[in-house]
Amino acid sequence: MPATNRTASAVCSVRGTMPTIWGHLDKVDDLSTRAPHIQVKTYLPGGIVIRVRANIGAQTLIARGTEAVDVSGLREGEFVEVSYRQGREGRLNAVTIYVRPEQTVSR
Repeated sequence: MPATNRTASAVCSVRGTMPTIWGHLDKVDDLSTRAPHIQVKTYLPGGIVIRVRANIGAQTLIARGTEAVDVSGLREGEFVEVSYRQGREGRLNAVTIYVRPEQTVSR
């Protein structure tokens, strides 16, 4: 099997099992001395609001539509889909951050 086919299969497999959270960017901290991170606000049934913080690593893929963007290009209020892995001490490490700019909430 060619390497490209194995890679494509692996990517599909990871995407299928990767935990994901959807919500609006509540906070973007790209100047953190330890590691940049985002905070996502999402709503659960019954009107319950939760905020989830995810660290952004060097390997985190950030995209707005099909365009790659930098952490500094993220804006509070944008609707995002964040896939993550659980890191040490229960922290979440973002693997991908996809931004949907058409679903922005004005603050």
